[in-house]
Amino acid sequence: MFIFDNKTNILINSQELTFKSEYFCNFSRYFQNREFIDLDALQLSGDHFEGYLSRIIIDEVMLELSQRNCLTNVAGVTHSKMWVFAIPFQVNPVFFQNLYSLENNCLGIVPPKSEISVFQHPFSNRFQLYVHDNYLQQLCQTLELPEAKKFLNSSASSIVICPSEKICYLQQSCHQLYQMLFNLDRQQISGQRKALRLNFVRQKLKEEIVKDFLVTLAVTKDIKTPKNTIRRTSILKKAEEMMRKNLRSDLTIPAICQDLEVSQRTLEYIFKDFYQMSPYNYFKLLRLNALHQSLNKNNQTKLIYEIAEELGFFHRGYLASDYKKLFGYFPSET
Repeated sequence: MFIFDNKTNILINSQELTFKSEYFCNFSRYFQNREFIDLDALQLSGDHFEGYLSRIIIDEVMLELSQRNCLTNVAGVTHSKMWVFAIPFQVNPVFFQNLYSLENNCLGIVPPKSEISVFQHPFSNRFQLYVHDNYLQQLCQTLELPEAKKFLNSSASSIVICPSEKICYLQQSCHQLYQMLFNLDRQQISGQRKALRLNFVRQKLKEEIVKDFLVTLAVTKDIKTPKNTIRRTSILKKAEEMMRKNLRSDLTIPAICQDLEVSQRTLEYIFKDFYQMSPYNYFKLLRLNALHQSLNKNNQTKLIYEIAEELGFFHRGYLASDYKKLFGYFPSET
């Protein structure tokens, strides 16, 4: 039932990020190790307890995957400077105590200095994204959103019911980072390749996943930018040109926005209107096509994973799935 089940504690500590995965068989110690929240927890079922806390920590942001096998009742207060955004990893029947009966389409918001009361079913594992208030305010400005305390309601904890496909996308993005880090701990690779993957995880978490959480909330709350102020076609063409010229570089969507002097949210809406997909997914399609062309060359001497990593594909499972959806067969069958 555990998503990642590894009783060996893991610590990856580098300039790029810190990754901690800890196994607990003591209920009280599990909750004592929760960062950024002061909690009182009561175990309601079962004498045998097992739990995991797996955390990706970078400056101003932390992504936590919490897993435990018991029924619990949790109450507490959040850290004074951190916002918490929570999504279930799987269907979670009750999120906030006695308030909501939910399926796999909820996003919980816990503002700084707020109280929280949560009733947790066994194996209702969840991702929890912690974002420092200053960084969140900065992102809201970048995305042309109202300030966080108005946009996200800083007065109380809340639940937003989002389109299920958007929650699934957030879940997949978070799961991808954890799968990469757990695999990285088991693999024997060079220091250079390890640093490259850790930097990818760092950029993905800070520059894309946090933004995706905010954009999901903005779309759900129907907060829009006036279209008549945007040079939409010109922006789209310039963004596409930058992507095509940088298929093998570490160009990010925020860097494109900075160069074009537009917000990430504006670029998101432009791509959604023209291509019915996000800029990130469009960039991924361009790179998948470039990989397909490279693999079809008769004089290719590099291994598949080497070409894939040059194009930014570090997770072989997701690459294989995306590649087959687009071309109908796996990279190894090309």
